[in-house]
Amino acid sequence: MERLVAARELADQGQYDAALQELTWFHEHALEEDPSLAGVRRSYALADWAVLAEAHPPADAALEAVRERGTALLLAGQGNRDHLLDVVSIDHARDQPARTRDLFLQLEKVAPALAASCIRVVLPQVIAAGDAALAERLMPNPEENIRQHADYLMDAFRERRKRFTSAPSIPAEIHNYVQDVNAILDVLAARGRHADVHRLRQLAADAIPATTLRREVRAALVPGAPAWYERGVPRRRNA
Repeated sequence: MERLVAARELADQGQYDAALQELTWFHEHALEEDPSLAGVRRSYALADWAVLAEAHPPADAALEAVRERGTALLLAGQGNRDHLLDVVSIDHARDQPARTRDLFLQLEKVAPALAASCIRVVLPQVIAAGDAALAERLMPNPEENIRQHADYLMDAFRERRKRFTSAPSIPAEIHNYVQDVNAILDVLAARGRHADVHRLRQLAADAIPATTLRREVRAALVPGAPAWYERGVPRRRNA
């Protein structure tokens, strides 16, 4: 983590080349020192790299080169799940979901088993790319998808209660759950499946067994409901 912190400090000081060196090292070697940094490597570190790339073209070129190496291995049939996760994470950090969608379609032809095993990872990017037809194909059972998200929310709820963490974390988990559910419902709506949208919106609340949590989820699922961080903030009235 020290290298990642150093990269941020160097970037803040305008020492972009030095920051790029630290980020490159972290991406290539962090897991050798601490395998538990896998999540940080694919999230915060790549997000920092993407921000640096906006101000420093060499950082953008370096990040693209990392992506291209992973993509080349995948399309040559020599890549694995980790390579795909790296590429998807880079696309997410750069807000380029269509590139993940395009790569997935290619992988279905050259590495169908790998593509099939990574649908859950790729699906959010496909939805973000606005490809409702492909998204619908990748989730033949949207009810199961929603139940999986509900199970994850309940696991997070139990864990946070056990650890007595700060209260805002629970609303944040609800917000993430509602975002995931609404993404699924948006796909179905775009495909004209409005009866399923109504049914699954109800299911998304009913699938939460904890009464208080279920009530909060149901309120958040109402179309147009404000996010948890907007609640209590007075809204401007039209003049």
